[in-house]
Amino acid sequence: MPAPTRSTPHGETPYSPSSLLRALTANPYDVDALRERESHPEPASPDTTAMRTLTVLLALALGFVVAVAVVDLRQGAAGDDDPRALLEQEVIEARGEIDALENRQETLEGEVADAQAAVLDGTDAGASERLHAYEAAGTGSARTGPGVVLTVEDSAPLPAGPGGTEGNVNRVTDGDLQIAVNGLWAAGAEAIAVNGQRLSATSAIRTAGSAVLVDFRPLSPPYEITALGDPGDLREGVDAGETGQYLSGISTRFGIQLSWSSAEELTVPARTVGTLHEASVLETPRPSTPGAGSSAAPDSDPASGDGSRKESE
Repeated sequence: MPAPTRSTPHGETPYSPSSLLRALTANPYDVDALRERESHPEPASPDTTAMRTLTVLLALALGFVVAVAVVDLRQGAAGDDDPRALLEQEVIEARGEIDALENRQETLEGEVADAQAAVLDGTDAGASERLHAYEAAGTGSARTGPGVVLTVEDSAPLPAGPGGTEGNVNRVTDGDLQIAVNGLWAAGAEAIAVNGQRLSATSAIRTAGSAVLVDFRPLSPPYEITALGDPGDLREGVDAGETGQYLSGISTRFGIQLSWSSAEELTVPARTVGTLHEASVLETPRPSTPGAGSSAAPDSDPASGDGSRKESE
């Protein structure tokens, strides 16, 4: 027989909001009397031995699948078909080809110099020696002697800011190298090279992106500036001038690392010179006629461009 449905004095059902609110305001202790006491059977607990075993097996299978997938991904990233590995291999091969071509160029330049010296000596005794002297006065031949090496390097990583993992690094700029090189020239340097690149009167130190270029060849820090001359005079001349103040300032303010070293035998390489394509023999002026009071003019006037002429690239 179903249980009779209780109702409140005002006719509301026991669970209507107005019924519960009215009962609370009338007598709070009579609220439970308005609720039906229904028995709800509890569901059976799934925590059984079979369920535990099945859960463990599924977890092991999932872990095995994840481990196999991770190993396959790592092997694929480190394989020969990895784009990064292929690019690195291409760069290594290109550098090897460049080194081989540079060695070949040096060999051919030596052969050309020997053939040129043989031709010059065959036409004019001592011409090759004079040519070598002219090249030594410029940058056409390597030079060896005492000197100093000024090393300029980027700053160490600065302290990290709040929330940062690593601080910034102050880079050496092309302007820093230009000032250092000009200071060494002013101090009496006879020859200068930056990281093995010989400088001449037409050399340029510029920046392209984040790389410093010396005569369009990219260099990387540390930058070693080799200068030939008296080591004491060079160091003293740089420190006493504006260059020394500038270098000291960037070292103190920005942490640029500077170091000096000297040696009794340093070498700066030769700079590639232009190839001679055309030349003409300078005609000697005619001997003066006795009693003429003035010498005769040469057959060609150098100012008019008809005399000696050389073209090189």
